[in-house]
Amino acid sequence: MKKSRLFALILAMVLVVSSLAACGGSDDKDTTAAPAANTEAPKEETDAPEDTTVAPADTTEAAGTEAAETNAAAEGTAFVDQAKMELKKDLIGVGRDVKIALIVKQRSELFYASIESGFMSAVEEAQAMVDYNIEAQVLDDNTDLAKELENVQYTIDNGFDIVVFVAMDPKSSVPAFETLVASDVKTLIVDAPCDGSEKCDAVIVSANEEAGRMQMEKLCEQLGGKGNVLILTDSTNPNAAIREQGAMAELENWPDVKIIAEGEGDIPTVNVDKAQQKMNELYQVYGSEINGIWTFSDTPAQGAIAALQESGNKDIVVTGIDGNAVAKQMIQDGLMYGTAAQFPNALGYDGVVAGLEILAGTYDQEQTIYVPVQWIDSSNVDEYAAFDQ
Repeated sequence: MKKSRLFALILAMVLVVSSLAACGGSDDKDTTAAPAANTEAPKEETDAPEDTTVAPADTTEAAGTEAAETNAAAEGTAFVDQAKMELKKDLIGVGRDVKIALIVKQRSELFYASIESGFMSAVEEAQAMVDYNIEAQVLDDNTDLAKELENVQYTIDNGFDIVVFVAMDPKSSVPAFETLVASDVKTLIVDAPCDGSEKCDAVIVSANEEAGRMQMEKLCEQLGGKGNVLILTDSTNPNAAIREQGAMAELENWPDVKIIAEGEGDIPTVNVDKAQQKMNELYQVYGSEINGIWTFSDTPAQGAIAALQESGNKDIVVTGIDGNAVAKQMIQDGLMYGTAAQFPNALGYDGVVAGLEILAGTYDQEQTIYVPVQWIDSSNVDEYAAFDQ
């Protein structure tokens, strides 16, 4: 992305102050249209739900990508590329035309738009490798559970071979998920498991426990191994719970770091304003006692920073998880210490690669694939390409 467009995007995001989606993703709204090719489903099929995207039948995109790297990227490398699975022609030799769909919670949210971007990139690269046609569609639930079930039924009725499924809710999405796994469709869950996810063909998620552990480790190091930490989490969010699990395990290594309060429930997950409100309430109680803040995502981190700016306190160390452009800018501005960056682009990309391998009978990975996270702070933020850039 050109620098001018990047600056405009960051500025717009800061002004809107959108939020990071639960499932650990982003609720920051993106006004840029999701990648689109042809927006009509084939005429002989049942009318597609709104917001479908069909991949081009052929492409000149270069094929292949480097295997996943779990270590820090080399200077100048866009970290977002390091977590992608390797796309190999001999492993995706399905030998017939393939229909693949991505079902997402809401395409306008930056986290899911990045998943879609990775999904479409993998389709295009795979198409350049093989002599069969790959038809791809992206279906938007628009945060509507009825629409989610409708989209699932559409893929079944219209003979899709693979569905990459981003569940809206770990429990409420079970009917849609069960409908998929009961069909002949190869089903892959991406981003957040829902109940019964062991029944699907593969699960591809960020290394959430490691993200929480890494964040706590970096926070404790920055505090010099001593101080009081405030936690902003959400016990209703499965990924938040997993991240906090990792954080608590790491905290056992830091006996002089204490958790003095925890703000949880739906407050941090709704939007930055609500997170700011919660942080203001906690600051009024604990104020000068707080040395550091651990948050389950960058959304409550943004709210915490806004509250601290109001209070005039510049000494509290704030950390997060996600790694979007707003978080990158806050790190560059010295407002946020760091974030454990996710790679939603890789989640979508890997969903296509794994799906094609499963269909071809060549998949040899574990049922659950953990996409690595990367710690970003002032030492490497300038080298990092945020997932929404």
